Amino acid sequence: MDTANRIFRTLLRSAAAPRPPGWSRSLAIAALFLGLTACGGDGDGSGESTLPTPSGLRVTVSDSYGAKVAGATVEATIGTSSATATSDAEGTALLVFRGLEGSASVTVSRSSFVDRTVAATITANQLTELSVTLDRATSAAGGSLTSRSGTPPSVGAQSMTFEIELVIVDGDSRPITGLSAANFILRACIPDPVNGRVDCVRGANADFDASYVQVSGTPESIAMIPGATAQPYAAALMLDQSGSIATSDPTGARLYSAKAFIDGLGAEDRVLLSAFANGAALIPDMPLTLYPPFRDSATVSSDPSYFSTLDSLPALVAGSTPLYAALDLMRDQLVTDKSLPVGIAKSLVIFTDGDDTDCVDANACRTRRQDTIAAANAADVRIFTIGLSSGVNFEALGELANQTGGAFLFADSAEQLIPLYGSVGKLLSLSLPTYRLRWTIQAAATDAFLSGNAVLGRVEVTAGGGKFEVPFIVGIP
Repeated sequence: MDTANRIFRTLLRSAAAPRPPGWSRSLAIAALFLGLTACGGDGDGSGESTLPTPSGLRVTVSDSYGAKVAGATVEATIGTSSATATSDAEGTALLVFRGLEGSASVTVSRSSFVDRTVAATITANQLTELSVTLDRATSAAGGSLTSRSGTPPSVGAQSMTFEIELVIVDGDSRPITGLSAANFILRACIPDPVNGRVDCVRGANADFDASYVQVSGTPESIAMIPGATAQPYAAALMLDQSGSIATSDPTGARLYSAKAFIDGLGAEDRVLLSAFANGAALIPDMPLTLYPPFRDSATVSSDPSYFSTLDSLPALVAGSTPLYAALDLMRDQLVTDKSLPVGIAKSLVIFTDGDDTDCVDANACRTRRQDTIAAANAADVRIFTIGLSSGVNFEALGELANQTGGAFLFADSAEQLIPLYGSVGKLLSLSLPTYRLRWTIQAAATDAFLSGNAVLGRVEVTAGGGKFEVPFIVGIP
């Protein structure tokens, strides 16, 4: 029977695969079962088949936007018998039973998705088709931006008092309101000499870092800043397609999130999609591929090609991360595009999981970053950065966002990425409320809080039924 099952699985896959014109899938399935019936034997050499033809279940797994989900575990149970398979790149999983029929319980699971169990009716000696839609799992998350109060940091010999603003959203991208000081804890910071990054206080050169402790974990003051009246915006959406994305975002959460962002466009908003990578990249144009034109909500609704483009990107992941070159090219595109309404607010929204890999060292990257920031400010373009995984450069993404009037959103997991993308539209339109928080920190080093340095940190937030961290950076004037 094991041999029959193996043949059955092989032929099912053959039948399921795309074929040239003239190929009949129904004939293939018919031949499959005829072949299995003929090849059975009872071990007496007579050639007579005594084994029942296996029953088959082909499950196609998709997300709520219709994109196929690979790597999902599919388990089907009929009575005391069960079978398990994993969905392939086309979202298809094939399961085989031994001549069984009846009602089956089918459970589909995948990391960063919500498990789903459905019923299916299995007919003996036939292939049963089943489509299952999985919802993405989400969780509360947050981001940081420079305090808009206009109050600069107050610096003493070995202490510093500063303000930041945090945006906190639940799993459905709705702002979480009503939090108190007890919901926010600033962590003390000790540099990690192993990771090769600035962890606590960035100095004049890449080798400087200094520890600090907080006077109080909870903020000295907290204020809820209401969102303003929504304003139209034009956003260039930039997706990192470098090779590391295959590891940091194996389920394509960034692509699903981009669809949710596009779906949330206001009537007067505009969006342009792009992808960036370099070196051994697979995208059509390096370091930046554009998918024009800018589109409004009506255009997106009538033309689904943007979503088709996003669905094509999983097969185009390779190469390095040209962060600053891509930002500069997209900024130029944004400010010179004649299709945009005069006076509309312009922003770059960039998703990445790592550093700019074109820089030769940290100091060169810092200089390159400041050039990008200066050019964005001169063009009145805000930069919003979205970092996924602990491998991102908090210093780089924080400075790009905070020094251009944008926001740095951080997702430690794919579950946090979706609500963050969902909140970007409100941030871009200035209509999302924030929390303004103040802390005082102290450092043993007398050169920690010099002018030109910057403090990096993390706030632990308790909200939305869990705990998560929001990184930030504050420059010292």
